[in-house]
Amino acid sequence: MKVQRVEMFVCPSATPSDTSGLQALADAGKVTRDNLVALVGKTDGTGFHDDWGRVWADAALREWTAGLLGVPKDEVAKHVIFVLSGGCPGVITPHIAAVTRDWVEVGQPGSEKRLAVGRAGSDAIPPEEVGRMGMIRKVAAATEEAMKDAGITDPKDVHLVMVKVPGLTVGSIKDAESRGHTVVSHDLTFGPEGAGSYANDAAALGVGLALGEVPESKLADDVVRRDWNLYSEVAMTSSGGEKRHGEVVVFGNSTASVSALRIGHAVTRDFIDAAGVRDALRVAGLKFKDGLPDEADLQRLVHVFAKSVIPGSDQVRGQHITLLDDHNAYQIGKALGGMLVASVTGRTTNYVSGGERNSHQGPPGGNIVAAVVRAD
Repeated sequence: MKVQRVEMFVCPSATPSDTSGLQALADAGKVTRDNLVALVGKTDGTGFHDDWGRVWADAALREWTAGLLGVPKDEVAKHVIFVLSGGCPGVITPHIAAVTRDWVEVGQPGSEKRLAVGRAGSDAIPPEEVGRMGMIRKVAAATEEAMKDAGITDPKDVHLVMVKVPGLTVGSIKDAESRGHTVVSHDLTFGPEGAGSYANDAAALGVGLALGEVPESKLADDVVRRDWNLYSEVAMTSSGGEKRHGEVVVFGNSTASVSALRIGHAVTRDFIDAAGVRDALRVAGLKFKDGLPDEADLQRLVHVFAKSVIPGSDQVRGQHITLLDDHNAYQIGKALGGMLVASVTGRTTNYVSGGERNSHQGPPGGNIVAAVVRAD
């Protein structure tokens, strides 16, 4: 029988158009036209809906990938999923993680669950569906399809679902309204009523619906960014005006994989919960010698993915903070998450997305952390 062998390679980026790390992997035969599944990463720029850095990186990566695959650029999305999160404030290093999947023949599946990956694209999401049930249902359908592609049947084996969905722009809002439709918001920020936050959170609820974390009976347009009791503990979503479809990558563990990697996740309590980050490493299979990871432990760490959402409260563990009053709160929120993860991992090439206030990505006040480690 054929099973997966998944690998993940992290390439720091000197500029948004830097594909030299990927090209080196291709030259070494580690990334090929047949095994590249996804490119996931952090890019220079503002992180907003029209982020120049993310759009520049997306264009450069699509051109490079088209060359690798030998297909036109407009067909790249049929073969490789792109999930790019803009904005690298603080100690977040811009980088691209290349996810590969080879199929190998084995006599029988192993007894240990190892990293498996699946991908899927959603149907087109028009602007009037952004942040609403139309987006939720389409992301849910794509998540289910990606699980099937990964060969994962039990939602408990899913530890991370990365989603990139369309955001709203001035142009897409005009398009919707010219056809007699409304949009969820005219605010193009990631603020509390921003279209970017609505898009991210509808996508997260779509993941929650697919995995059984959120019952469909409780979902409606008006619960998005209103009912914080509805959330997913494995969804990491972002949005951009350059997208027209949702793109989904599911990461989990399966006995139908002979990868040398494992994935695990945990949830932090708040912005200063380093223990939550360490919990994610432990769940993934990293063993600490003295209660804290040292450099020898961390040599097995491949990559960390984290959300850094600003809580709706102005308190952390009973003490007042002024973050909610800061006009740079969106960037500060990401920077805080980047510093928290880096303080545990000892590296800055961590995928840290967030900055919005409150989210359906994780429980109220908490944030999701997923870690990929190399097995013993």
